[in-house]
Amino acid sequence: MRILLVSANRERQPQPVFPIGISYVARALEPDHEVRLADVLIEGLDGLARTIDDFAPDLVGLSLRNVDDTRPDGHTQIAGYREVAARIRQGTRAPLVLGGSAYTLFPDRYLLELGADFGIAGEGEHLRLLADALASGRDPDQARGGLGIPGLHRPGRPGVPTVPWQGPVGHAVAADRLLDAYRTVGGMLNVQTKRGCSMRCCYCTYPTIEGRRIRNHASDGLVDEVARLVAQGTRFLFFVDSVFNLDLDHTARMAEEMIRRDLRVSWAGYFAPNRLTPDYARLLRRAGLTHAEFGTESLCDPVLKAYGKPFTVEDVRAAHDALGQAGVHRAHFLIIAGPGETQATVEDTIAVSRTLPDTVFFPFVTMRIYPGTPLHRQAVAEGVIAADDPLFDPVFYRSRDVPPDWLDARMRQEGADRPNWVLDESLDRMAALVARLHARGRIGPLWELLARP
Repeated sequence: MRILLVSANRERQPQPVFPIGISYVARALEPDHEVRLADVLIEGLDGLARTIDDFAPDLVGLSLRNVDDTRPDGHTQIAGYREVAARIRQGTRAPLVLGGSAYTLFPDRYLLELGADFGIAGEGEHLRLLADALASGRDPDQARGGLGIPGLHRPGRPGVPTVPWQGPVGHAVAADRLLDAYRTVGGMLNVQTKRGCSMRCCYCTYPTIEGRRIRNHASDGLVDEVARLVAQGTRFLFFVDSVFNLDLDHTARMAEEMIRRDLRVSWAGYFAPNRLTPDYARLLRRAGLTHAEFGTESLCDPVLKAYGKPFTVEDVRAAHDALGQAGVHRAHFLIIAGPGETQATVEDTIAVSRTLPDTVFFPFVTMRIYPGTPLHRQAVAEGVIAADDPLFDPVFYRSRDVPPDWLDARMRQEGADRPNWVLDESLDRMAALVARLHARGRIGPLWELLARP
């Protein structure tokens, strides 16, 4: 069967992100199916149309990455997704299957909005079972002895619960052309070391998308994957785990193997600011870690507790210092005005942020409410939203104890005083700067250029 996998994402802020999802799904389909990858960000809609004409797919998978940009004054992605789906329908009568993180959060709504034939919620590699069934003319509902295909949704029918994918995980051979294209727009590609997140942050959708149980990918296979990307010319990698340092032993083994093989590649990842010792930090730095992005969210202990974070401000300091002493650039992402926030706690966060050296802060105001999260339940209990609100159109939680006008003025004041306090309105300018530097041969996130107190 000829299968075309399409990435619908066109977001370039803060930089283009390689669509790792369709690459990993393609790996699960190879070599028994002929797979082609298309990326609307790189090729545009006209390029997608040409690929459909040339490849004549028997099945099309469309990956939806983001529901919206999680900014109160931002935009949703549905109009763009409709445009991509319409272009696919213009070019082929092949069945259309939806997948991706955005789809997993709102599976039935996206099926309706985009007029798709199927959807795979959760781990997209289960598309393999659907492709096998369709290729052989079998009823997908009879897969796995009548249990059905994990995560499968169809219009007007109940969805099948997903289960962990047990097959190969990694970049597909079919992705090589697209990998080359992304090397020309910043050189930063990505690898995943695990799935699942055991943390219980009140706003987070990772447990819905990947589950709570941590499932590590084999460390030797991961290093093989890194080595292949490096051999192809990759100079910078981002490990896209929800939290890189959830399993210290697993990531330490991977780092040790990268050092043993002398894989000279710089890399970054998302970190929780806890359980991060100086020895572990030095090991990661020797393995190539140059940039750590902390999901810190607050620098006030009562607010951290209200957000469901398993760390304290002192843990943040220790993790910040451990990576700094190892020579790693650090950035902290903050969410202001979530549950438990007051004017006093905002001032606490700002005061502590001024004591953390050589770093950059990305403060975002309010929390996007997603269905099924602890924040969703709290917002319903507080009367912020109705219990039957589907939340497909963005709704944001804002603490009633933080006056909006005061907070807006306070954030602007801090941003004016400190170049390392990067406000939401500055992100477009930062993205443009990063793009220009990437065009000149610089690599990596490059936010460290703003890391001045």
